[in-house]
Amino acid sequence: MIWSYGSDADEALDRAEGDPYVDRMSAPPSPTTPATAALSACDLVAVDATEVHVHLDGAIRRLNRFWLRDNCPSNGDRTSLFRPFNVASMADDLTIDHAAIVDGELEVTFGDGCADRFDIDLLASSCPRDATPDWRPWRADHTPTTVEFRPDLADGSEHHRLLDALRRDGFALVAGLPDDPSATETVSSWLGPIRATDFGRIFDIVTESDPFTPSQSESALDPHTDDPYRYHPPGISILHCMSPCDGHGGASTVTDGFAIARSIAVDDPEAFHLLTTIDVPYVHRRDRSVEQGAAVDLRAAAPVISLDRGGHVCGVRFHERSMAPLQLDADLVDAFYRALMLFSRRALSSDFSYQRRLSAGEAIVYDNQRVLHGRSAITGASGRRHLRLCTVDRDQVHSRLRRLCVEFDPQRTDQSLAAGSAS
Repeated sequence: MIWSYGSDADEALDRAEGDPYVDRMSAPPSPTTPATAALSACDLVAVDATEVHVHLDGAIRRLNRFWLRDNCPSNGDRTSLFRPFNVASMADDLTIDHAAIVDGELEVTFGDGCADRFDIDLLASSCPRDATPDWRPWRADHTPTTVEFRPDLADGSEHHRLLDALRRDGFALVAGLPDDPSATETVSSWLGPIRATDFGRIFDIVTESDPFTPSQSESALDPHTDDPYRYHPPGISILHCMSPCDGHGGASTVTDGFAIARSIAVDDPEAFHLLTTIDVPYVHRRDRSVEQGAAVDLRAAAPVISLDRGGHVCGVRFHERSMAPLQLDADLVDAFYRALMLFSRRALSSDFSYQRRLSAGEAIVYDNQRVLHGRSAITGASGRRHLRLCTVDRDQVHSRLRRLCVEFDPQRTDQSLAAGSAS
């Protein structure tokens, strides 16, 4: 574990010497440190048998003996998984015998005989930092990022711009797709491998007179999360328009679930607490196989709003049509339904929604665990509306974004990304 106890070096040293809280955290009783000279980008501040204190990245950091020994470069490479070292081999009474800054690196010798050098940049990147997911709430006047289709988008700044828009806004548009079903897979290849569901790899949503799922009907679809009845709902989805509606209506809607969550946190903290702590059950059953779907009995439960360990909004899961009867303590029913009604009303309002009637060759790429999507009713259509839907796991998309950031936005390489909603 690494702790930071101040951005000002002198103040931090005073705390290390006298603050009883710092003492309880095993700060050395009499650290050796430069008395008056300003500390440089990396300076050794103090050492004892259990910790090394360094001035690093604008603050004084406390590097614990076990953390250092566990992260010795000689232990192997964690990122490649080739790592023979295991923490069980560390002695309970492990000590730090010596530490020094040598040639710009932190050299540490341990009581078990191991001596290793730590890269300063690696230490800095491992220190605690603001882990708030970096996203931007938006309202009805939002103008989404639009990327023009081209087969080689997987190389270059436009690829980064698309994935960064998914991080920031939860969705983006792709325009100019050719009149070819394979274009759906081309767009998905920019994100990662397609995730198969009971609808197969790609679901062709065609208006039917006898639909087996509401998406094939002409009825309006309220804003919703796809497949909330899965332990891990779809991550990033692609909705590719092959043939638009030739009647009235049929506009696709995208609603910012994160913006709704933030507004409820401000306006009604009690409702926000209930929506983040009480699981809502979802269920989907199909007793017989259909043309594009297997028989299923899917069940999962999760809060409407998911928070990460730091208390930040990281996912939304909301789909009233697949919600199973709530099982709540009698004393909570009223309060929870009021919170649920508040979320639903904001999802149905136009305040948080973007609307677009897709044309042939357009696609919406959206984060299914942040934004809700829906559709206005279709009337007077003589033809059949045809869209293609597929999905990619969010960790695949986030992986590609991080790799692209190395070239196009290095400051965001280690950014915190919203992990989504998982049961």
